[in-house]
Amino acid sequence: MKTLILSMLLFVAVNSCKETQHIYVADHLVDCQTVGKQKCMLTKGKIVDNWSTFYGNIEGFNYEEGYEYLLGVKVSEVKNPPADGSSLKYTLVEVYEKKKTQQKVTLINKWKVISMRGVDKLTENPTIKFDDKEKRISGFAGCNNFFGTFDSDTKQMDFSKMGVTRKMCPDMTVENNFLNNLRDISHYEIEGTQLFFYDKNNELLMTCDLE
Repeated sequence: MKTLILSMLLFVAVNSCKETQHIYVADHLVDCQTVGKQKCMLTKGKIVDNWSTFYGNIEGFNYEEGYEYLLGVKVSEVKNPPADGSSLKYTLVEVYEKKKTQQKVTLINKWKVISMRGVDKLTENPTIKFDDKEKRISGFAGCNNFFGTFDSDTKQMDFSKMGVTRKMCPDMTVENNFLNNLRDISHYEIEGTQLFFYDKNNELLMTCDLE
C-alpha cells in the first residue's frame, strides 16, 4: 500500500511540473553571478510576491527590457543537469501580457534651466549635463561653459568649485545669477520630468526641464 501511495505521489509531482505556470517578468535586468558575471531577469509567481533573480532562461521567450510580462511557461525536469545548471527547464507557452513601463526620470540627463532666483525672465537658458560614468557635470552658463565633478550617490550637492571659461559677453546677468545659484545648491528633487535645485534653507534656486 505504501509503495502504491509513493508511486501516485511521484506521478502527480512529475506531471504537475509539466503544467503551465504563470510567471511575472520585471522590466529591467540585474547583475548576477553564475559561471561568470551576467545579466539576469527578475521574476515572481504572484503579483503580490517580491521579485527574485531568475538565473536560467525561458526557451522561446524573447525578452525586451522596458516591458513587464505575464507569461505562461511549462516547467519540466532536466535529466542529468550539469553541475552549474538548473534541474528544471522552462519553455514558453504563451505571452499573456506585455506592458511597456514608464521609465523613471533620473538626474543623469541634460537639463535646461527655465527659471531661477534673481532673474525675472531668462534671455538665455543655461544647461546642465550630468555624466554618471565620468562623475562629471558640465554645461552652458549663459555666456561661458562650466565643468566640475559631482557625487551621484546622494541628493546632497556641492557645486562650489566649478571651472568656468573666460569669455566676456555684452550682458552677463543670466550667467552671473546662474553661477551664484549653482554655488548655493545644497540638494535637489525630481518631480515628473522637472528638476528642482534648493539651497540649505530649502529655498528654490532653479527649475529645470529635460532638454
